[in-house]
Amino acid sequence: MEFTKSITVAELLQVKRLNLELVCGKRYIQREITLGSVNRPGLALGGHLDNFRANSVQVFGRGEHAFCQKENKARLRANVTKMLSEGAVPCVIMTADLTPLPAVRKACLGADVPVLKTAMESSAFVAEFSRFLDEKLAPVTHVHGVLVDVSGMGVLIRGESGIGKSECALELIKRGHILVADDVVEIQKSRGRYLIGSCPTMLKHYMEVRGLGILDVPLLFGVGSTLDETKIDMEVVLTSPNKQPLDRLGVEQKTTDILGVEIPSLGLPVTPGRNLAVLIEVAALNQQLKSQGIFSAKEFSQKILDKMKKGNGKTHAK
Repeated sequence: MEFTKSITVAELLQVKRLNLELVCGKRYIQREITLGSVNRPGLALGGHLDNFRANSVQVFGRGEHAFCQKENKARLRANVTKMLSEGAVPCVIMTADLTPLPAVRKACLGADVPVLKTAMESSAFVAEFSRFLDEKLAPVTHVHGVLVDVSGMGVLIRGESGIGKSECALELIKRGHILVADDVVEIQKSRGRYLIGSCPTMLKHYMEVRGLGILDVPLLFGVGSTLDETKIDMEVVLTSPNKQPLDRLGVEQKTTDILGVEIPSLGLPVTPGRNLAVLIEVAALNQQLKSQGIFSAKEFSQKILDKMKKGNGKTHAK
């Protein structure tokens, strides 16, 4: 299930790294921020509202402040009022320790929008604030499965309940790989369009193995046996025998979509005697090769095709 996070302006004021303080509008600090982007409203202050990002936090830097100082006070207040009425602007933030002009303050208070300020310069603040919003507001979903860091590759192991996902992960941990999450994996999409997997707080560092119960992984295998989060590079789906047709050569590269991001997906049938941990290790290493442009199955298939073409050519020559 996918859900979107939000943060209130009041919570924003508690973030020390942003160095924010309230200028005015204390009654309105429960307004919610739901978009992970900020806007510099230069054109909007002049009355040009085409493509104005009305639901984003509005940042006033030295350039915007200089424009406001030169603009007619009545026209400035009218433009800011119109700008804030376009959507649900969460707040206005002044950078470089600037103080908002009376016309801007009145327009913001008239629209129930709080005004904040920071001593940080605009470029530094926007960069830091954008990183913070990316962490807090990126789309999140939860999936049933196990996430293990295998030789630096984040492998999401999925499959039917009871098929052996946790047992497979346990064997991988014994072989020196690192557990991130068991049973429930929290997945967040980063701004760079890749997936970060982690474990919900209550389940962190624990595993549930049928017949053994709940295991404390760091106590059993050491503190280096778990990670708080990792990038998800591929998915391995454990399946019952004969549940799906197999690609014997591995030429077909299947993918799965999580939060709009495509990652490679591999199906592994679970049969007696198969060492799934070893197979997943090799799958992770093979995926690393594919990411470097080395696709062994396709190269082998191409060699066979080239050999067949040469054979056909000799037959025709006779």
